[in-house]
Amino acid sequence: MALEYDINLVASIDNKQALEFLVSEIPGLCWGDDQSFLFGPTETVTAAVTRASTRSLFEDTFHFVPTLRVGFRFVSNTDYDRFKEIMFRATLLLLEHAQDAVLLFNGEIIVLQRFGGKLVFNSEYHIWDDDDWLKSRLSLPFERRPLPSPLL
Repeated sequence: MALEYDINLVASIDNKQALEFLVSEIPGLCWGDDQSFLFGPTETVTAAVTRASTRSLFEDTFHFVPTLRVGFRFVSNTDYDRFKEIMFRATLLLLEHAQDAVLLFNGEIIVLQRFGGKLVFNSEYHIWDDDDWLKSRLSLPFERRPLPSPLL
């Protein structure tokens, strides 16, 4: 089974701008052949304008309407720690251009969310479960607490 994460966000940039921004800021990411995705040794990164059905689901479930979805897919049998670092950096970079956002694992489990400027990591999802690790990489305030998914 593939490990897939998607951040859905209200963004001031579109899908092409998001990919351009990420490839310019994160060493090791490269353009795919048709410049519709990015890839690296441990990840594939895609971006798309949020579909109407997804916007409706998020409005009903999370009470915001995302405009952009950026997907992160782990390349099996590679360095998972590197993948986690790349996804973390990309997520923080994207949040610079966003308002509300939710990062989901396999479309269901909340990894992190930001509503009204408040960043919260799901304490029950253990991808970045070391507070010291998070504190060393974040300059903005955050909290860790259980975030039960309304999608399950």
